Amino acid sequence: MSGDGDGPGDAGTPPDVSPVAVAVDPRMRSRRIAVRRTAGRKRLKKVTLALGLVALLVVALAASQSPLLDVDRVLVSGTGHTAEAAVRRESGVDIGDSLVSVDPEAVSDRVEALPWVAEAKVSRAWPSTVRIQVIEREATVLVQVTEDRAALVDDEGRVLSIEAHPADESAPGGEAPLVLTGIGGRVAEGERLPAEARDALSVATAVRARMPGVVVSVSTSLDAALAEGGEIRFGSTEQLDIKVTAAKTVLADVDLACLETLDVRVPGSPALTRNQTCS
Repeated sequence: MSGDGDGPGDAGTPPDVSPVAVAVDPRMRSRRIAVRRTAGRKRLKKVTLALGLVALLVVALAASQSPLLDVDRVLVSGTGHTAEAAVRRESGVDIGDSLVSVDPEAVSDRVEALPWVAEAKVSRAWPSTVRIQVIEREATVLVQVTEDRAALVDDEGRVLSIEAHPADESAPGGEAPLVLTGIGGRVAEGERLPAEARDALSVATAVRARMPGVVVSVSTSLDAALAEGGEIRFGSTEQLDIKVTAAKTVLADVDLACLETLDVRVPGSPALTRNQTCS
């Protein structure tokens, strides 16, 4: 009885368990190797691409700082009233600046701040040139600022320049701008005319386009003085196109001798009066 439980078959002692070798299908083994190789190639490709981008950035940075890409010339075209030196100065581009760092849009905005400049087209010509093409504004009206100085103004009301011009002198060169009268506010180069002049400017622009040479001045009360004598009364800018058409039609059909006023405040019923003392 004392030998019970001492033998190899004793229930209290676990039997030896040997690991069982599992055979791996050769195809599965090849598949795993292929997956590992593919993953390795992808990682290598990403690392190579990253290194290439870093190298490209380094080269680009070095090139941008190279004297080979410095600004050597600033070419200006299209100027008439605006000095080329003023365009170069306002552009903010200096000889020796990095061409890569030149912002064409910012340069354009700065140049367009010049009074006469309506538009500035800016481009970079590699490796070392900045081109600025200027389109200038056209003076359409004249405002007598003092007895001997007058402001040239475009059809948007922008004051282009203030120049020597006696009050009794015709505007030089080409078709003379119409004169706006009765303006008492601030008139300064590069700024807009005062609000009180806006309606007069609208009338002046309309008659200049539709009746060139017929009207010589427009007042802030919207009375337009005729070159042949007399005036047209517009009253307001309401129905301005119709009023201009009415004035043009009447003036083309009547004798202008001794004309005093042509009232088109009611464009459907224009009224004409003559100076009774005129012979």
